[in-house]
Amino acid sequence: MHLNNPDYSKLRALKLIRREGALSRVQLAERLEFNRATVTELAAELMRRGLLVEEKSAASGRGRPRTHLSIDAGAGYAIGLFPLMDGRATVDIIDLKGARIHSREVTTGPFDDMPALPDLMVDAFEAVLADRVVPRALVRHAAIILPGLVNHRDGIVHWLPSSRTHHDVLLAALVADRIGIPVSLDNRAAAIARAEHWFGTEAEGQLDDFTLVALLEVGMNASRYAGGRMQVGYNGMNSEFSQVKIAFEGGRPCYCDSSGCLTAYASVSGIASEFARMKGLTLSSLAERQQAFDEAVRLADATDQPGLFDTAGKALGTAVSNHVNENDPGRVVITCARPDLLRLIAEPFWQAVESRILPPILARTRIDLRLLDEDDYRKGTAALALEGLYRGDAFGIPRQS
Repeated sequence: MHLNNPDYSKLRALKLIRREGALSRVQLAERLEFNRATVTELAAELMRRGLLVEEKSAASGRGRPRTHLSIDAGAGYAIGLFPLMDGRATVDIIDLKGARIHSREVTTGPFDDMPALPDLMVDAFEAVLADRVVPRALVRHAAIILPGLVNHRDGIVHWLPSSRTHHDVLLAALVADRIGIPVSLDNRAAAIARAEHWFGTEAEGQLDDFTLVALLEVGMNASRYAGGRMQVGYNGMNSEFSQVKIAFEGGRPCYCDSSGCLTAYASVSGIASEFARMKGLTLSSLAERQQAFDEAVRLADATDQPGLFDTAGKALGTAVSNHVNENDPGRVVITCARPDLLRLIAEPFWQAVESRILPPILARTRIDLRLLDEDDYRKGTAALALEGLYRGDAFGIPRQS
């Protein structure tokens, strides 16, 4: 999407006003580098859509009171769903500024039947809408976060790790048609990146240019912002960083039916699978996979021989180095759900990064390793919903006026 695209201009304006609280038209024009006529027209449309309101403040000295634009938090709401690890999901209702005003856990069951996904999503949304915390007519956008391979642009789910089958599902459109609310869809790494971009602190977040690599509870993936926009590929796909190949002949087998993929070396699932292979174990459930990983951690700590974790750190550092050398993202954030994993891979990761990134680029790149905040999923889901609401995106039902 070009920077001068009208929808993107509105999104930039609304994100900036949400961050700042309120801005005058002159301030908005200066910050966005737009001319005043463009800002006047843009503000008028956003006020017609009920997203912005004018606030007057007392003038300093003589003259008219100053007029600022702010987001009318209670003029509409968004609803977002993200799955938990045990057949449940959390559904939140948020206001136009991103504040959570209602939250509920619902039982969905496992996501192992892709054709049944629309029914699961609709039932979860309807359960929360039935709480009548806000008028249904004011719920203006919905967001769904899923693991696996999704087409964010067209709202399609292509594959889920729990399904093991490829079955394209037009999830956003099917759910939107049934609940009567526009729907956006994305994956978990993209949600965490959106949380960083939309809700981060002044020092650490609100970044416009960065790559985020998420080592999740079981799997992993990445997402990238450039110029304040989430990067989406030609086919509408987000990054599949987990499938970057870091080994060739004799590489570890991956769940994608290929081999040598980064996730087979650096994720909780990949480490657990290799540990089980070495011990002659068979892993048939998520709980067994988690137990195998915990045992690998215990042995690494007890013997002071990191083994699998040393390999994991080197593999992740190599993949990140390749990405930095190719793309020069400026900043990379590695966020990890497991403190034990982060602790054990840190040293070999840094060794790989420092030896593999070209020195002039390394000197100009900030790389951070930190623990994942559980609330990042909620924040990222809220950001996805707000992004769709601000832009007026719709799948399956008419675009809102």
